Amino acid sequence: MGSYYSTKRIGPISTGHRQWRDPGHCSYVHGYGRYVQFVFACTTLDDKMWVVDFGGLKGIRKWLEDQWDHRLLIASDDPLLDAFKALHEKGGINLHVMDVEKGWGPGIEASCKFVHDYIDPLIREQSENRCWVKRVEIWEHENNSAFYEGD
Repeated sequence: MGSYYSTKRIGPISTGHRQWRDPGHCSYVHGYGRYVQFVFACTTLDDKMWVVDFGGLKGIRKWLEDQWDHRLLIASDDPLLDAFKALHEKGGINLHVMDVEKGWGPGIEASCKFVHDYIDPLIREQSENRCWVKRVEIWEHENNSAFYEGD
């Protein structure tokens, strides 16, 4: 049986992050206007002959903005985590700690999994398991992207 696909792109979302394991300049706090693209899939279209109703995705945009907009993404195992938490408590940054034990992280690869892990169950529930998130792709700028595909 074949599958149908549709895509939705959200962004840009201004997000900062740090890749502490990088021996180069990516270990410094920096940021991008991220775009997130979803590929939704199904084997049976809905009553409007759509994969998903894009009008019903406004909550996803809001969730992404709540997670990332003007926030600093830091890995849960970052050796400077306590310093970033102190800056957050003083109002110097808006911190979001990414749980590396769940496969999440501040870079776009692990951020794809973070988004997928939240949005896929939501789409499945909304569609009564008719539809799922096939792929999450995140662009940090026009030349670099990464994606995660669920099972």
